[in-house]
Amino acid sequence: MRRFVFTFGFLMILVSCGILVFQWMGFTTESAGESGIVEVSQDYSIIHKGDTFDVTETIHFPSGIPSDPLLIKWPVGAGNFGCNDKEENNCLTKENGEFYVKTLNQDPQEITITYSLKHSMKADSVPLRNWYPVLSGVSTLKTDIELTEKSLRNGKWIAGYPSSNHKKLDYIDYYFFSGRGEPSDLVWTKESLKESGSRAVKVLTGEGDPVDLDQLDSFESADGFVTVLISKKIKPFKSPHLIVLNDAYGEEVKRIRQSLLYQTLSSRDEDAWLKELVVSILLNEPPNAAKPAWAYKQLKEGLSPSEWDDLRHRVRNQTVDHNMLDDAVSNVTGFNCSFFADSVKGNEHPLLILKASKPIIVNQKSIQLSYVSYQQKEYVQFPEAVEAMGNEMKELQPGVYFTTVEGNTLRFYLNEDYFIYNEENYGLLGKPVQTIGDTTYMDTHWFEKLFNAEVKNKKNAIEILKET
Repeated sequence: MRRFVFTFGFLMILVSCGILVFQWMGFTTESAGESGIVEVSQDYSIIHKGDTFDVTETIHFPSGIPSDPLLIKWPVGAGNFGCNDKEENNCLTKENGEFYVKTLNQDPQEITITYSLKHSMKADSVPLRNWYPVLSGVSTLKTDIELTEKSLRNGKWIAGYPSSNHKKLDYIDYYFFSGRGEPSDLVWTKESLKESGSRAVKVLTGEGDPVDLDQLDSFESADGFVTVLISKKIKPFKSPHLIVLNDAYGEEVKRIRQSLLYQTLSSRDEDAWLKELVVSILLNEPPNAAKPAWAYKQLKEGLSPSEWDDLRHRVRNQTVDHNMLDDAVSNVTGFNCSFFADSVKGNEHPLLILKASKPIIVNQKSIQLSYVSYQQKEYVQFPEAVEAMGNEMKELQPGVYFTTVEGNTLRFYLNEDYFIYNEENYGLLGKPVQTIGDTTYMDTHWFEKLFNAEVKNKKNAIEILKET
């Protein structure tokens, strides 16, 4: 009997352990799928006739595909959307005005997306930019593009990839391009072009357009590939794989360096603008596109020179995403940063407001106050901080505050560069009381000076003391 009980108990322990292991494996797999980046390859087939581009995109998913629907952002002007999986089942849904690719059932899996684009062809050159959709949660490792041209037979399509082929047939022109990373921008031109360059940079020049090859030789050891089209007949633009310049001298060569560095970074496809930002941080050069340019400006204004240098080291050789950048800024400043998380929520122009996570101690009492760093200055919540010091504050009218300190009167005007002291106007270079985000703050410099206080930003707490 004792042996039976022992054997039965041992078997139950084994079964319990097996269940726990199974559940743990499921948990870790799910967690990895949620937090990791799914790497894919993509094939495009483009048929161009008249002013219409009909596009078929096949996405090849490896193992570990996400279980949740993937948000898909269509290029501007796209229409006639479709999506099918390998079993020809519809995989496109629409919720609250946004399109999603539904849960994929097989592993590995591939899906085929179709859409069309309208584009005016009334020019000697046709740039086709941002012509492809972007799926959330994926990173494109490799792209192949087949382009069948039925109308523009007296010129040539150009992409930014190292591999390209062109066959001129009886009724169509056929192109094939292949390269690393996301799809390349394309450009069609009538202009006859000459090819030169190095291992990392292909240079295409129009007749009579000189190129300074000595500058381009410096990119020989770069990890990546860029095609540079130099022509005075095409409007310049910059993209990760294809750059159009009017000349190859001076500041314009910086764009080549930016694109090559961009290709060394890894991110989800929807975070491509963050890679542009990181490139600009590493090179200490403002980006061209509006969204990364705004973020770059906020960081430059919000960080001290030493913090900026520290940030440049921290973002090097990192997988680029919102969390990494918020964490990097938090680490170099000692304040909590949610700037990049805010940009995910749809705020197009968030402010870099760094919030203290330390307790606020006023006259040795813990007080719930907001304390922030903004544009390299520190601010404390107003008028709550003044009242915590034992001063009565009256709001005479919206945005106008009145108090007395040791018999002296003070009147502050929200978002104005002056205050009234004993009925005398004191003009300032800054605004002592201002709205930052959705909260009213006072510059700690003026808080100390006007309220006989000492503000100490220590390692574990922010201490505010009334001087005696």
